[in-house]
Amino acid sequence: MRLDYATTSRIRRLAKAALAGSLALLLMAAAVGSARQVSVLKAKNADEILHVVSRLRGLDVKRAVKSGSKSHDEIEQSVIADLNENTTPAEFAATAKTLTKLGLIDKGFALREYVIKLLREQVAGFYDTKTQTFYLASWIPFAEQEPVIAHELTHALQDQHFDLRRFEKWPKGDSDAELAVHALIEGEATVLMFEYTVGGGKPIDLSRIGSLTDLLLSQSDAGDATRFPVMAGAPAVLRENLQFPYVYGVGFVQGVIKEKSWKSLDSCYEDLPQSTEQIIHPDRYLARDKPIKIEIPDLGPALGSRWKRADYDVNGEFGYTVLLGQFVEKQRAKRAAAGWGGDRYALYEDAQAGRLLLTQFTSWDTVKDAEEFFEAYKERTAKRYHVAAPSAESGHKITIDTEEGAVLIELRGQDVVAIEGAENRDQLSKLAALVWQASKKP
Repeated sequence: MRLDYATTSRIRRLAKAALAGSLALLLMAAAVGSARQVSVLKAKNADEILHVVSRLRGLDVKRAVKSGSKSHDEIEQSVIADLNENTTPAEFAATAKTLTKLGLIDKGFALREYVIKLLREQVAGFYDTKTQTFYLASWIPFAEQEPVIAHELTHALQDQHFDLRRFEKWPKGDSDAELAVHALIEGEATVLMFEYTVGGGKPIDLSRIGSLTDLLLSQSDAGDATRFPVMAGAPAVLRENLQFPYVYGVGFVQGVIKEKSWKSLDSCYEDLPQSTEQIIHPDRYLARDKPIKIEIPDLGPALGSRWKRADYDVNGEFGYTVLLGQFVEKQRAKRAAAGWGGDRYALYEDAQAGRLLLTQFTSWDTVKDAEEFFEAYKERTAKRYHVAAPSAESGHKITIDTEEGAVLIELRGQDVVAIEGAENRDQLSKLAALVWQASKKP
């Protein structure tokens, strides 16, 4: 697997569901392997590749693209500079605390430092929107260079026509929507990389081949631990979310193109996908199945002056697929997350006492979908906190006493509320009453 470094804003808000560094990744490996069987591509300079990609995509080259190369050390410095410019220590710490509370990384995991090491190892190239320059990692083997160049120069074309810089300062509070936009960007670049490499620079009828997402998923565990030990040793939540913009982005682009055309993809940059649900299920994007916007009341006054809200965001369908998938069977996790309609979570911290409290409000497409999620989240929570059974259960409401505080999971109609880390059951009840007052807007 390889990272491209085109969309670093996901790094700024990795949260629950994601990083944003990028991959030139599994499909590149598949494409290179296929290319060796299909045809032998002659080496081309970047300008020649740019014009081939331009022809395949149907986007004119408006200006030449500058190019250069960077070593491992230089790429690491680029990553650090971006993090320092765009991410505060508090934001990175909040992300780590959320992932810790969800049980997705170990307490004390050095998230920022690991991200830097991971990108140093994985970045194969990147397109810098500020300088409009494409950089290739100097250590990339010759046989793998053309797919990376084709991928990155697609970003240059996207920038020339759709202004990628407008996505670099994404409003905080909806990382799921941000991840969806990155999936559009990376999915397009990865599909064009596939066409360039496997098609020998000629168009491929994407409606006549199988799912590119399934192709990538079938290879997602085929990483080279010897060649890429940092990626191999990364927590599963980081690996899976690093892959999302590519693995599911190609499926989204393939789905849109099958229904319409490459040209029709242009409108996606104005009418942006709004959720990872729309990326996973392109038909829901085409049907304009928009997510429910949820806002949870501020619990600060009820918790007391020592408690501060550290994180406030959206998990999305993919976020819950990843979260549940760490504790329950993978296919069950996918099914339980597939009925997602909208969600919001808030993480609070009492730094003095070293305590965290997480609240979640989720809304589902149907009562059956909500029930399926409720049951899966119950199993996840029992395994997360190592308890054999709920401390109390009444209908669609359970409470669990854990070493990290009291936990509640409650189902009402199409909505599920979860609270983890309350001091006791009395506080749990008071907080639940407030969380259930969350607002929902279509």
